[in-house]
Amino acid sequence: MESEVTMNVSRRKATAAGHVLRNCPPESQEYQDAIAVMLQWREQHIVPTQESFRRLLEISKEIPGSVATYRLKRQSSILAKLTRRGNDFELGAIDDIGGCRLIVNDMRQVEEACRRMRDLFPEAKPPKNYIECPESSGYRSYHDVVQMRVGEGKSSLLYRVEIQIRTKLQHYWSTTVEAAGEIYNLDLKTPKPEEDCSEEKERRIRDSLRVASAIFAMKEGTPMPIQFKGTDEAQLAKAVRSSADFETLLDDLEASDDTVFPVSWADAVRAEGTGLYLLEFSRTEQILNMRAFPADASDALDTAVLAYQNAENAGNNDGSAPFDNVVLVYARNPDQLKLAYPNYSSNVQAFVMQVKNFMQ
Repeated sequence: MESEVTMNVSRRKATAAGHVLRNCPPESQEYQDAIAVMLQWREQHIVPTQESFRRLLEISKEIPGSVATYRLKRQSSILAKLTRRGNDFELGAIDDIGGCRLIVNDMRQVEEACRRMRDLFPEAKPPKNYIECPESSGYRSYHDVVQMRVGEGKSSLLYRVEIQIRTKLQHYWSTTVEAAGEIYNLDLKTPKPEEDCSEEKERRIRDSLRVASAIFAMKEGTPMPIQFKGTDEAQLAKAVRSSADFETLLDDLEASDDTVFPVSWADAVRAEGTGLYLLEFSRTEQILNMRAFPADASDALDTAVLAYQNAENAGNNDGSAPFDNVVLVYARNPDQLKLAYPNYSSNVQAFVMQVKNFMQ
């Protein structure tokens, strides 16, 4: 099996491995072989994701205040997606094994970025615009799945890479969902019908997050989640002020936010200036690392992506990862780097401030 896995894995073979991972016991040899195929399939997404990020950086450099990030979906996240109840994801068809993100200031810049995407990624699939059509959970973002061909002749393969474009407000909301999930030990990222929420607490938290999404959509002049269709600003403000659940969520978010962006990092970013930054964070140990790759170096992106992959691999060998969150970021100053800060603290602060401003 090992000799087969060292060769490129086809989409069909990846899909077959995904079926094994969904249906076979983890202790079986068949399952372990499928894990090896999955990891090779993930590895093959490095080159197309790097090229997608390279093109996205061209857009980021043209849009003042924007931040671009690069990441590969981790083994645990791929497995969780494959085995998610009620879904039949195929490993070969997962669009976001490789992913990039562009965070911009406002909707005008979202539109500008989308226009440039069409120029730089002519082979993109039809986009999913969750800003114009928010998910019932309240999630809002613009998703493009671009297609990048790697290899030549019969060995060539078309890979899919997901590129998300979102405003700062949309990013504050999304990262707060992750932070709230950690506070309450709930998976709040996964879409779930209300009837499938076994705990009343989970239903109340999800409801409060939907309200926050509606507030931010109203601020941006874009459609609100369907549950709030026809709701005006006065009605929304009244609902927020009278909701004990919403107040509890804000209190819990503020109480949990005891980690601030390190001053030494801000000084270092000011000294380094515009460039690529590798952020490594351990939630268990509360350890933070930052490495800079100056933008003026000709091989900065190649070097940074290799460092990212080495950091990821260090956590995949024995399960005792020194860092459980690794992200590669293009930023110009400390405030921009805070947007991609992997322990969410800065984004939670901004989320709470925006909501409280609305409530006043």
